Amino acid sequence: MRTFRRKRHAGRGFTLAELIVAMAVTVILLGLLVSVTGVALDGWRMSRNKVRAARQAKAALEQISRDFESMVARSGNIYEWLYTESDPNEAPGPGDGVKSRNAARMIFFTAATDRYDGRVGPDSNNPGDVSAVGYRLVYKDPITDSDDDDYSVFVLYRRLVDPREGGEGSEEGAFYDLLAQEDLEAAFEVNYGATVEDSENFICENIFEMSVVFTIEYMAEAGGSPVARIQRVPVLATRKGPDAVSEFRLKGDGIVADGNAETDYADGRIVAVDVSISVLTDNGVATLRRDADLEGDRLADFLARNSYRFSKTIMLPQP
Repeated sequence: MRTFRRKRHAGRGFTLAELIVAMAVTVILLGLLVSVTGVALDGWRMSRNKVRAARQAKAALEQISRDFESMVARSGNIYEWLYTESDPNEAPGPGDGVKSRNAARMIFFTAATDRYDGRVGPDSNNPGDVSAVGYRLVYKDPITDSDDDDYSVFVLYRRLVDPREGGEGSEEGAFYDLLAQEDLEAAFEVNYGATVEDSENFICENIFEMSVVFTIEYMAEAGGSPVARIQRVPVLATRKGPDAVSEFRLKGDGIVADGNAETDYADGRIVAVDVSISVLTDNGVATLRRDADLEGDRLADFLARNSYRFSKTIMLPQP
């Protein structure tokens, strides 16, 4: 009797070569997935930072535009109507970190539409509609109102001084304390400088730089005839070019630049103001806070990657 045995075949597994190929393909796919995810996250961060910076810039530039578009100045007197300065010795920034390269400070008169908290009427307008505003860029914690470097950021404040402050019968405000002053900056600092950084004056944060350029139209002699000329005057902490100044004042009897009342454009009129601001990302602020060695090309490269620049040209009212 013949018997048949069923032939047994051992279960066949993957060979070492096949496992290596499978692992290599998996690693490649994972690498591509990580790379694509990284690119997507970087794009998302850049878009988020740009949108946030644009919102900050819009808040600052729109407010400054409204004030300049209703700026008030009168000629034929010795009083001061506008003061702008960019002092490198007062540049805001962390104690051991990078300071702002240009932080223009501005004080001027304007018929602000938000005077008296927007309740503009015959009663509240007494004594008049001329308010004053002061802009200041500082480095502090706007929430706790402290100078703790661990939480401080670059903050832009706007102090609005109503024509009358303190209620009916009070004799304080732009009309009483600031109008008819030969030194507007000194009068503003004495009466209202301490309140500029109050929380209700907050506009936005992460403003690293704020620069101002005035466009002045004046008459000059050319061939024995008067000719209209245009002069652009930047207000910069560090002078760049022969036309830049660090202090600019508009008085009723002319323009004074860096204490000089005899410039070619001293008798001219300001027709426009260009305001430029640089907005840092949150990561950029944190880096500036801890890295005091950022300077020169390194600082320029850092700002190119971690800040956004916005500017606006504002036409001033003419008499």
